[in-house]
Amino acid sequence: MNIKVRIEGKNVNNYLKWLIKNKIDLININIISYNVLEIIINYKDYHRLNTYSKTYKIKIIKTYGRIKLLGILKNNVVVLSAIVVSIVLLFFMSHLILSIDIIYNDKDIVDKISKELNKYNIKKYHIKKSYDYLNKVKKNILKDNKDILEWIEIEESGTKYTVRLVERKKAVKEKEYTYQSLMSKKDATIVSITAYSGEKVKEVGEYIKKGTTIVSGIMTKPDGTSIYTKAKGIITGEVWYKVTAEYPIYYSEERLTGKRKRVLTLYILNKEIPIFPYKKYKQFKKETIPIIEDNLIPIKITKENIYEVIIDGYIYTEEEAIAKAIKEVENKLQAKNSNIIEINKVLVLDKELLNSKVKLELFISTIEDITEIKEEIIEN
Repeated sequence: MNIKVRIEGKNVNNYLKWLIKNKIDLININIISYNVLEIIINYKDYHRLNTYSKTYKIKIIKTYGRIKLLGILKNNVVVLSAIVVSIVLLFFMSHLILSIDIIYNDKDIVDKISKELNKYNIKKYHIKKSYDYLNKVKKNILKDNKDILEWIEIEESGTKYTVRLVERKKAVKEKEYTYQSLMSKKDATIVSITAYSGEKVKEVGEYIKKGTTIVSGIMTKPDGTSIYTKAKGIITGEVWYKVTAEYPIYYSEERLTGKRKRVLTLYILNKEIPIFPYKKYKQFKKETIPIIEDNLIPIKITKENIYEVIIDGYIYTEEEAIAKAIKEVENKLQAKNSNIIEINKVLVLDKELLNSKVKLELFISTIEDITEIKEEIIEN
């Protein structure tokens, strides 16, 4: 620990000779004038300087290393104390759960899940839980509520937990009646009729409107009387959809290279300052996990996973973009409608290039199960 000292007196050369004679380690010597001398010495020798003569004026003009740091801390003790208290308070506040938002539109289920979370001390003004603990809680809540819940997710954002739910859908059992007929649930052209019981009243190839009876549960005898039965079977039909679709001519895709950096970042008034500087990837994606964060103080510290990515770009021809758009529409249509057996054909009614995208108007033919049950009531 070194210090720089200014010595003023009637003859600094004599003082310098005394320093050398007393084996005081002189790191640097600078004779300013015959009566002014500046030296750099070790701090432990400082108390010996006044033993030569009381007529010399001795003053520390600069400090180095730990001595300098201690001086800065001493001179700024109030400011530094306030910063330390703020960081400690911020750290404590950032580890509290200040709000829990359960996103669901059924109040009874929200209340039930809120009570479940309370069982595991996931509630306001309690310490936030670890990632592993939250996973365990989610599994337990799903296990204990498997009759009503399909999925639960607990997302942490600063001091807030957002809980998202998916309710388990109860299987809807199709009604069956004592006497029934089979009709079409859509406007369609009949493709096939498989009747296990009942009387077919329509033929394959006929165009029928929604609600038209195809297999009747009421059969008429030659004498004009009716026999009621339970018609059973499957009817398929060709159904048409008019769809508008868009697809980009330019396509880009991110691929992870497998390289990753973990960094700590300080944010002050939205200015990003890496705590430990690092060489950035040319192209990357970032996953940010708050460590210290509070809305009241414009300072936060985050842990960030930086993943290197390669961006592949491709420009489609018009024909390729149209084919991609049609395939995407087909997939979405089948995902939304479980009654579709197959996509029969697709007609492009109109196409236009618009802002680096191809816009299409499509007419799509599907083969679907169009069977719908209709109750028949015996007339008295």
